[in-house]
Amino acid sequence: MSGPPQLPGFTFVQHLGTGGFADVFLYEQQWPQQRVAVKVVRPDVPLTEREKGLFAAEANAMAKLADHPYIVSVLTAGTTAEPGGGRPFLVMRYCPPPDLGVRVRQSPMPVADALGTGIKLASAVETAHRAGIVHRDIKPSNVLVTTYHEPALTDFGIAGYLHEVGADDEVRISYPWSPPELLDGRSNGSVSSDVYSLGATIWNLLTGRSPFSVLHGDNTPRALSARILHQPAPPTQRPDVPAALEALLAQCLAKAPEHRPASAIELARALQRIEAQAGYARTPIAVEGDRPVGGTTEVLPGGDPDATYVKPVTVIPASGPRGARIESGPARDDEAPPARGGLLWAVLGVAAVVAAVAFLVLRGSGGEPDPGPTADPATRTPDPVEQGAPLLPPDVVGERRGGRVVFTWRAFDKPVAGDTWEWRTDDGRGDRIEGTTVAVRSRQQVCVQVALIRGGDTSPYTRECAG
Repeated sequence: MSGPPQLPGFTFVQHLGTGGFADVFLYEQQWPQQRVAVKVVRPDVPLTEREKGLFAAEANAMAKLADHPYIVSVLTAGTTAEPGGGRPFLVMRYCPPPDLGVRVRQSPMPVADALGTGIKLASAVETAHRAGIVHRDIKPSNVLVTTYHEPALTDFGIAGYLHEVGADDEVRISYPWSPPELLDGRSNGSVSSDVYSLGATIWNLLTGRSPFSVLHGDNTPRALSARILHQPAPPTQRPDVPAALEALLAQCLAKAPEHRPASAIELARALQRIEAQAGYARTPIAVEGDRPVGGTTEVLPGGDPDATYVKPVTVIPASGPRGARIESGPARDDEAPPARGGLLWAVLGVAAVVAAVAFLVLRGSGGEPDPGPTADPATRTPDPVEQGAPLLPPDVVGERRGGRVVFTWRAFDKPVAGDTWEWRTDDGRGDRIEGTTVAVRSRQQVCVQVALIRGGDTSPYTRECAG
């Protein structure tokens, strides 16, 4: 380990770890005050143009994806001031150790947690792919855990851009998590290779080890490579893992890239379907553009109605303590009118007594009290949802509109805040959304299945075909 560099505005706290060509330190940033992780190239690593390029690529990739909830944020970057030349460094959001690999090695995850974590990581990987970036080193030790117990993908040190990776002369790999095409040189990294590594990582969450490692056996890079290249993907051998999840992980670990899920978001949606089948709470997919876009916002005349203004101070007599009065002059106590607050409480007390007596009289005569006028549903607080009440399947209508088939649906019972909908086509497309309309591009007939999701409950699916 090299010594921590002196960074203006940062105070060294402790060493966190050492990677392939860099050390990671914990610093206290002085302003704004916060703890940060600083990754610095080690002094013993020759700063060739390649190493500088790798570090710059990591900084650019992580900065481009910094606002994703499941990717470690890069706050800034720079070069240390040292005699003979500085060392590049990255300042990142601090995630307390240990990483996910250490955590699951000590205690593998429950199935529900592994599914949720897999969906979150797939969201991060899909976001990187849509930005044109392949990670090429997805593995449990490159997944940190935030202070809010969320996974955060990090270490884009060997990441590359999709249109450039084919020209790389040298690719660094982590043997236990690499697909066959990287091990035998057929590929320098792709969407499919990241899907493989992501599947291997989810497999690890359930077992605490990599898919092709052997307990108490030969796990050298050569032995691992032989098994990855020639042996079928092994099952997790956990009795509580659903058969559908075992099959999906085997598909992710397929030898041929074309046999794997076509994208990270396809993998995420498959994991969501397994969640639904198992009755687990749904994990949303965090990918930009994957949720329906809301309507346009109308700008009202007279400025922004949500703007913040300085409000003049106004004294409201009834807002003081009960029995208090706001004096406007030298009036005597016997001339002051009764406090409005006290009068209100007196009236309410009398009303309560009258209501109680009426209830007892009606109850004694076998009648029911008059519920009184019904409040306007638009202003009344919704009734709580009865726990365990079965959800009815939604009503779904479809129609063709040019080159698209548009489906619209509604619930038979009263909508509740937080309702979401699961839709899917017969060919596997689909998602969980908050809206009630979806358009599918197709010149042929399209069939969809739609279900209402409320809390942890899911209604039966309604199937509708149109086009």
